[in-house]
Amino acid sequence: MNDNEILIDANDKKFVRKYWRMLTVIAVFFTVTASAGLYVLLWFISSAQAVGFIPAVLGQWTIGYVFTFVLHLIFWELLLVASWVIVIVAIIFTQWYNKLPEEEREKKPKSHKRDGSNAFSFLVGLTWLIVVWLDGNWNLAFGSWTLNTWVYSCLAALAWDLLIFGIPIALFFIWWIRKDPVE
Repeated sequence: MNDNEILIDANDKKFVRKYWRMLTVIAVFFTVTASAGLYVLLWFISSAQAVGFIPAVLGQWTIGYVFTFVLHLIFWELLLVASWVIVIVAIIFTQWYNKLPEEEREKKPKSHKRDGSNAFSFLVGLTWLIVVWLDGNWNLAFGSWTLNTWVYSCLAALAWDLLIFGIPIALFFIWWIRKDPVE
């Protein structure tokens, strides 16, 4: 990696140090929003199965079920999560942006072009295979899987990957930001 390929340069590092509180608020808000979205997803899956809107067994699903399920899920996510998230983000960002000094507002954001694959999705897919094997569902036909089994195995794979890789990455990032004194 040469100097042109550095993802966060000294100016970005100063920005992160200067506005670490706001970045923490953003991280917490993102976590709350993701949790709310996850709860709406799980609520909708349970409710849709309980009222017979979708079959509980994946082997009985059709393209029509998938299409209507996705459309209704988008509707509920927009109604119960995005409606308040958009308003809060707009208010917080506007307030924060108006408090920025003029010279920082005029800086044009750099566009970092990164070529790369979606390795995280591949990793989650591999972890999902391991979770399915450990749960004893490896030789279970998809027709006998319930939607809950599939969703919870995907969430377990994502959680394991975030736990195994996310914590060390977060600790390294905190260490890296704090290792040099603020200039």
